[in-house]
Amino acid sequence: MYEIKRFTLGELIIVLGVIVLVIALIAVSLMNKKPRPPHRVDCTANLKQIGLGLLMYSGDNDGFFPITPSGNNFEPLNRLELLADSKVYGCPFASTLATTARNSNYLYGGSGIRDDITEANTTTLAMDQSGNYPDNLWMHAIFVDGHVEGSKPDGKRTWNSN
Repeated sequence: MYEIKRFTLGELIIVLGVIVLVIALIAVSLMNKKPRPPHRVDCTANLKQIGLGLLMYSGDNDGFFPITPSGNNFEPLNRLELLADSKVYGCPFASTLATTARNSNYLYGGSGIRDDITEANTTTLAMDQSGNYPDNLWMHAIFVDGHVEGSKPDGKRTWNSN
């Protein structure tokens, strides 16, 4: 005959204590887990969308990009409904997410230039504002030819150097 071995009260308390400890460790690790910041890909995609809007604008305006005050004003894209106010104007890393063409997290620098310039692959249309990334350790730029690049602003990479 088989003899059924029963747990003693001490063994039962130890097993329950281990289970409670494991649950507590899991709960603490989940509570301390910081939300993952958005990828830099989000900013690259936003700048690419803004760049496509700027290129559509230039295609309808004899090859000239919008003339605006310097800064973060993409208002012509919004007025012509090429790119309506939305999160595309904001960088998810920025302390305040901008959602309007007038107050974007990106700086527009292509005011009045042509889309057929010979330095199209090195002349920027728009780039991240200072402060979009913690300690300004990264920045993106979109160029006249439509490509977007990211770089550490450490002086080793220069844009608009031609």
